[in-house]
Amino acid sequence: MEIVTETKVKTRNRISTVNTVTFLEIVYWLAFIFSIMVKCFYFQFTTQLNKKPFFSYENICMLVASSGILLIITGLVLLFTNRRRVIALFVCDLFLSVLLMADTNFYRYYYDIITVPVVLQIDIKLLNSVDQSIMSLFNIKDIIYLLDIPAMLAGAVVLCKKGIKKMQILKKAVISLLIIVIGLTSFFIVYKKEDVYAFVYNSNYIAKNLGVLYSHLDTTREFINDTLESKELTYKEKESVTSYFEEKQSAGSKYRGIAEGKNLIIVQVEAMQQFVINREVNGREITPNLNRLIKESLYFDNFYFQVAGGNTSDAEFLCNNSLYPAKEGAAYIRFDENTYYSLPKMLKEKGYKTYALHAFSAEFWNRTKMYKAVGFDEFINSDDYVMDDFMGWEGNALSDESFFRQSLDKIDTEKPFYSFFITLSSHHPFNAFEDYEFDAGEYEGTYLGNFIKAANYADYALGKFIQDLKDRGLYDNTLLVIYGDHSAVPKHLAHELMSFVGTEYSDLEWTKLQKVPLIIHYDGFMNGEVKSITGGQIDILPTVANLMGIDAPYALGKDLLNAEKGYVILRNGSIITDDYVYLNNTREMYDIKTGESLDKNEYKDEISLLLNELNISDMILENDFFRYINNILNCDEKIVKY
Repeated sequence: MEIVTETKVKTRNRISTVNTVTFLEIVYWLAFIFSIMVKCFYFQFTTQLNKKPFFSYENICMLVASSGILLIITGLVLLFTNRRRVIALFVCDLFLSVLLMADTNFYRYYYDIITVPVVLQIDIKLLNSVDQSIMSLFNIKDIIYLLDIPAMLAGAVVLCKKGIKKMQILKKAVISLLIIVIGLTSFFIVYKKEDVYAFVYNSNYIAKNLGVLYSHLDTTREFINDTLESKELTYKEKESVTSYFEEKQSAGSKYRGIAEGKNLIIVQVEAMQQFVINREVNGREITPNLNRLIKESLYFDNFYFQVAGGNTSDAEFLCNNSLYPAKEGAAYIRFDENTYYSLPKMLKEKGYKTYALHAFSAEFWNRTKMYKAVGFDEFINSDDYVMDDFMGWEGNALSDESFFRQSLDKIDTEKPFYSFFITLSSHHPFNAFEDYEFDAGEYEGTYLGNFIKAANYADYALGKFIQDLKDRGLYDNTLLVIYGDHSAVPKHLAHELMSFVGTEYSDLEWTKLQKVPLIIHYDGFMNGEVKSITGGQIDILPTVANLMGIDAPYALGKDLLNAEKGYVILRNGSIITDDYVYLNNTREMYDIKTGESLDKNEYKDEISLLLNELNISDMILENDFFRYINNILNCDEKIVKY
């Protein structure tokens, strides 16, 4: 009798232990789902992809879709693991936490989430070069991504010690499939309500409406499809691209060839945005030298940057090729073996010597290979400069002043040349300018204040450069083009910028502030004139080509001096014209002058026609279209000669 009683007690204890372990494991799985959902929620709002009120219809849809994807992930973890399922769940929690934290800081700088092509283009040298820029983007609140990790690790250890029982295959399959079905149902309820057409151009639209987890799945799926698909142009693609260029009509030839045979100098200024031009702080001009140059040059005051995942390298790519940036990652890394019909190659045909100059590592952004593909004769980089003065980025960048001073000695100025300068000092995060002598007034000590100082220094160096050109007798014999490469102020600090310009934040106002200066100087040409036609960096090549009397038959951009209507297309599918702004992130449309909402359906055909430029550019890049043209036209000497 005692033996039977003892056996019953042991059985009850075993059952009790099993029930306890089962309960604790259920709690562990629920904790995983809750913690990842909190992190997803934090990502969506700290990046300002989604906005208050938290429980608006749009945000609820995003939360439902995110929950669905997370349930699918949870079900799959359970389905493909057994006794090690808790360990697998912890690894999943750790991976997603690190991914979301990386997404947050990547987005703050690039306005996009991390994708497979971005990961593949990362190397140690690049990381070492931007570590300070990356670290400056972390907020103390970002610790939310790591808060649950110690508890989840402790929970996994406890459960493993107590003994995780192997689940019967049928039981495990039923539970897993039930979780996955619930997840799929939740997700597709929201998915069917979305405008899938917008997904083609904008991964942020996907993240905003369906959550960051699905955005990662979608971009990964697209990358796999692109990798598996043949890179050979289909007949339809050939016809589409060829027809586009055949039907693209020249807007005119006004001012054609006025700088023919003259030198060409293009200066791409790091992070120089338009909002500092002609502005003062405490009675001092931020950019006195550029302001003075504008008064004796042609100035475009409605000019936008169009960069994407390649940032500075994308600006270079846009300027020299008049093609849009890669859909994912950087064109400089993904398409460095393509054939290009570029500005350097066009000028080489005219007998010009072509130079690219940047006082940084030659390998950064894969410039060595890409500059050869684009057609520069020489790439003058950090190996060629005496590092005698440091100013700006991370405190170890050659100052712009020294960069310009040394560069002109490295160029053969006895015959026509094209020199493409990329400055460096005014690179994010601008911490090196905290003690710079310019007084930023009420913005002293802030991010924006440090940028204002950086812009003032960049302007100072440009002023010295312009004077050097005059002293060498080059100024009046050169077509000089100066433009900014990309934004300086990240979106999560938009409040500082809005305070500076004196306006309230809105998606429309933020978009309108993403302008960079474009200055074109040639002695006696439209000196002191301002053109307000809407344009972007893709328009630099055709505009310059017209002034220098050369043809640019494969430029996607427009000649800003002859175009009847201005517009700029951003890589994310948003459009800005002289009349309206179409935001692909929100699918909203506004009158650019009054801010009044417009019915996008009335502009549907025009929007579709403009966005087709992105499709054409993608086909050119991803299928190396100009190599195909090369073969068809049998013009190797004309297009590829290097």
